[in-house]
Amino acid sequence: MRARTATILLSIALLTGCVPTQQDYDATVTLLQGSARARNEVIKDCSKGFDANGRRVAGIVTNVSDKDAPRVACQRYLAAITSGRANYQDFLDIKAHRFTPKLIKIFQGR
Repeated sequence: MRARTATILLSIALLTGCVPTQQDYDATVTLLQGSARARNEVIKDCSKGFDANGRRVAGIVTNVSDKDAPRVACQRYLAAITSGRANYQDFLDIKAHRFTPKLIKIFQGR
């Protein structure tokens, strides 16, 4: 139950204005590193959070079709989170719509 709660917490934070604390973020990253099911749930929930404009922009940045862009963007970002390439500050930058060169590279798969 706690794993599902943490997954939901991160998914909600990714999709809304809620920002978890550094401790919550770190705990969620640890959960995601050890649970394929949690990663799949986050990708599924994250992908649902894109409107038509978001899909179009994600398609441009990820260089895939608009239809596939939400899933690909979520997968790439989640891979960066679990590998340690993306950190809490990057998460805050996304929430504030500050897309840094580092984040763009992550979404481009570089």
